[in-house]
Amino acid sequence: MTVTLPAPEWPSELLAVGPEQDRSILLRAPVAIGAAKFVLTAVRVDPIELGPDYRSDLKPHIYDEYQLPQLLDMVYELMNFTEPSPLQLEAGPYIVWMTPSNHL
Repeated sequence: MTVTLPAPEWPSELLAVGPEQDRSILLRAPVAIGAAKFVLTAVRVDPIELGPDYRSDLKPHIYDEYQLPQLLDMVYELMNFTEPSPLQLEAGPYIVWMTPSNHL
């Protein structure tokens, strides 16, 4: 048996919402599937360690309020990732996931 899925409305661009000095470490965009609203989130990762890909020329404290390591840990745990597959975007490799939401 199959169930028809409404066509998803995928974004063509992601909004860079990371810290001012490194906006592209965290990306977000709205997604709609029928009447359901979601947020697509992407974190730029180091391709070897799959942790946040912090810029080495910046002080680490600029990332503190974003709690990126904890965010990725929760995603890996919830999705039971044993070997996540980063998506290569122009700004680097990203781990991408989607969550229900009414806004960004």
